[in-house]
Amino acid sequence: MGHETSKLAEVSWDCVHFRESSSLRELPDLRVAGFKIFEVDMDEISTKEQLLASVADAMCFPDYFGRNWDALEECLRDMEWSPASGYVLIVRNAESLWRRIPRVAAGLLQSWTFSAEEWSREGVPFHLVFAW
Repeated sequence: MGHETSKLAEVSWDCVHFRESSSLRELPDLRVAGFKIFEVDMDEISTKEQLLASVADAMCFPDYFGRNWDALEECLRDMEWSPASGYVLIVRNAESLWRRIPRVAAGLLQSWTFSAEEWSREGVPFHLVFAW
């Protein structure tokens, strides 16, 4: 496993990453280790509602997902429907997301880091990768 990808296997407060898509070639190694790798493409996303729906679809959130920031955090902290030894969400076309709706991108980042703090207490890696 490469150095950059091995960081995704760690429980860490350093849970948000910004990478080129080409640097993510070794993610199959994480899958073999029992990680769930989710991907969402932000190229066409222009609203908070679209972002929340895309993340919910990518991560297979349950039907009760309320499509707001609190509900996002609740689902991210739970993940009982998708047990794994670690989680990685790859946000493709992240540069476009940050350029178009930076406050929404920041909301995702905030929800993710809050949830990652909870997962770290259980020793579970929980990473968000903004890829361009």
